Amino acid sequence: MGRRENAVAADTRQMEALALWLRAQRRRAALTYAAMAQHINYDFTASMLSRAAGGKTVPTWQVVEAFARACQGDAAEGRRLWKAARAAEHTRRRRAGEFEDLADKVVQVYSHPKVIETVGELRRAMVHLRARDGQPSLAQLQQRAGQNQDGRHRLPKSSLGAVLRGDAVPTRGHVVAFAHALGMSRRKTEEWGKAWDRIIGEAGAEAPALPRQRTDRHLGTGSDLPGVIGPTPTGRGHPRTQHQAFTDFINFYVVATTEKSDIVPVYHSTPHTP
Repeated sequence: MGRRENAVAADTRQMEALALWLRAQRRRAALTYAAMAQHINYDFTASMLSRAAGGKTVPTWQVVEAFARACQGDAAEGRRLWKAARAAEHTRRRRAGEFEDLADKVVQVYSHPKVIETVGELRRAMVHLRARDGQPSLAQLQQRAGQNQDGRHRLPKSSLGAVLRGDAVPTRGHVVAFAHALGMSRRKTEEWGKAWDRIIGEAGAEAPALPRQRTDRHLGTGSDLPGVIGPTPTGRGHPRTQHQAFTDFINFYVVATTEKSDIVPVYHSTPHTP
């Protein structure tokens, strides 16, 4: 009988039932797969017969019929089980496709410029839109967006890369140029500009770029969520949050430099309440 077969790993009950029936026919006939292939004049190889009884896929009817013939099994019962397995597999694939379509529609809804409410959602929407367009390279998007009158790129690939990684926040010009690079209509492009106005606003349009703050392992993770990074200098009162420390650093940076940049940092602070 050869080595012990692996357990049936089928996607549906009907596929499992068919695989178990095929195996039962072989055990009853006390044949190896090689002997079965010889009995059917090698219409199918031993490996093909073995795969048919594996349960991972639904074999063709020709393979099932040859399996039953080699083992002198009930071909009618084999056909009944095969038809049920085929129908169940078709239903599973259709439902999987419907779920994927639904998931894609949900992503599209939450990526609509009128729905987005946070910088994080804006970044995720840009990542999704790029993927939906076939994942063009940063250089391709830079080229599609074109140049300003002064010859500078409207959508520098270095700036766009920082935005898509979450290391920086785009300017309004970046968002509009990104929409243009993806071939959106003028109306759609304006909607993305309005989304930027609603989420970020004009307050920091000229603020310099800052990389995402990275903290030591024992101080925090560097994520967007506020985290305690240490006590106040006096050791009394409430500890500062990561967000507040980052805000103080940005304010110092804005005062200390006059250099303008393409990227806008998130620098709005919220008052600390004990």
